[in-house]
Amino acid sequence: MKFKDFFKKENIVPFIKNTLIVMLGTFILALGTETCIIPSGLDIGGVSGIAICFVYANINIEPELVITILCWILFFLGLIFLGWSFSTQTIVSTITYPIFLYLINYLLNKFSFLSIIDSPSLESNMPMTLLICSILGGILVGAGCAVAFIGGGSTGGVDIITFIICKYIPRIKSSHMIFVIDALIILAGFIVNPIHDVVLAFLGILSAFIGAVVIDKVFIGSTQSFIAQIITDKHIEITDDVIKELERTTTIVDVEGGYTKKNQKMVMVSFTIREYSKIINIVAKNDKKAFMTIGRAHEINGEGFKPIK
Repeated sequence: MKFKDFFKKENIVPFIKNTLIVMLGTFILALGTETCIIPSGLDIGGVSGIAICFVYANINIEPELVITILCWILFFLGLIFLGWSFSTQTIVSTITYPIFLYLINYLLNKFSFLSIIDSPSLESNMPMTLLICSILGGILVGAGCAVAFIGGGSTGGVDIITFIICKYIPRIKSSHMIFVIDALIILAGFIVNPIHDVVLAFLGILSAFIGAVVIDKVFIGSTQSFIAQIITDKHIEITDDVIKELERTTTIVDVEGGYTKKNQKMVMVSFTIREYSKIINIVAKNDKKAFMTIGRAHEINGEGFKPIK
């Protein structure tokens, strides 16, 4: 998209909408992290898990500051190895996530009654407090990531390392690599924890699992790949935008209306969850009268997706 076209209404409105959605997702993520994960010392992997490792190791640095530094380091790594196109998906969360963390931390210190870990009804029952933090934290973290995905963004973090590895070793599935990295962070937390608390480590794993379930089952489903079928008179314009904005291509099929007997074109395009909102915006911009169906794909192999084995 040319810079001058960005400020057109059909482009700027979806951009603002998606940015607000990503910010909402980032706020939910920060809420779960600051109210449940950090206060309870749960290592669920990711950048918050690394921050908890610093706490376990008695390194005198705020978890929020550790997360802030890591977010920006990982952002620039993504910019270098994955390019600006990917980094634009993480820039909103990279900027707002630390801000939301510090804001929520300030509110919790200002209004202590908002704190779960210091709740009067749970102060004599620490096991129940930790369990609640594990479950609620997992739900909020998973929901926050999923909402950010729906807005076409990404919360970044250690996922950037995963995408870098998968870029240069395409045989590795990103989902497997994410699991390995988070597992290593959780294991590191268990090792540096002076008391080697097995129960605390288990609750961290439980919280991470709940977060993954919320993303995969509730918001995304069993797959992150989709196929759109778009019946439109603007097939050339839509295809051009898909190529320019998504760096993907389309298949154009001749179709005939069953009732109208009218000959039209159907555009088929495969894409991932991160590109979901972009597809919607491209079609809406070019042809508001288009008829579009989007379905989940069980598996997509080939260029731009998982390689054919």
